Amino acid sequence: MDLETRRQLIHMSGAVTPFYLQFFYERFSSWLAPEALVAGMLLIGYCIALLYKRGIRLPVFATLVDIAEREDVKKHSPGKGTFRFFSGVLATMVVFGSLLGAPFFVVGSGILVLALGDSMSTLAGKKLGRRRLPYNSKKSVEGSLIGAGYAFLGVLLYLTIFCSVGVSQAAALAFAAAAAGMLVESLPLRVDDNFLIPLAGSAAVYAFI
Repeated sequence: MDLETRRQLIHMSGAVTPFYLQFFYERFSSWLAPEALVAGMLLIGYCIALLYKRGIRLPVFATLVDIAEREDVKKHSPGKGTFRFFSGVLATMVVFGSLLGAPFFVVGSGILVLALGDSMSTLAGKKLGRRRLPYNSKKSVEGSLIGAGYAFLGVLLYLTIFCSVGVSQAAALAFAAAAAGMLVESLPLRVDDNFLIPLAGSAAVYAFI
């Protein structure tokens, strides 16, 4: 398995994130609990990364960095992709949870678009991409469509099975989240899409509830 495939599969594993964060949200009836959890994970991860840079290899983390990071990233910013992912998750919770008071599934939907849509668009684009997007030559039509499809299915199943949302409403919300998130992913922007994708996906869901 090549490096990029390993990286994107690890990124895709972030699809479990909404479920354990929702548990904390429901258990404590507060957005502060999942936000504190993610902030704590980021702080601990940062400390572990500093140790890695100094040659102190902690189990599991060091192995993940070895198999999933590019050599230049290992030297300067080990775990960078994971930090950016969870920073985007935290930002989305703060905006739509603490500030706007949205239901948890609004945030969960955005996170799933990031985990599933972003990773699958990259994998499909590299393996199957033939036609470049007219506004971004680094992205392909095939990658964007496949990424949007996976994001749509993931959000649809999440909303109907775990959030008690009716099928027709769930389909509409899932389509909006996937379309908004993957449109942002396809744009040639300088801002890290780990922040923009979940914010865009959640914004689309929030606009239609």
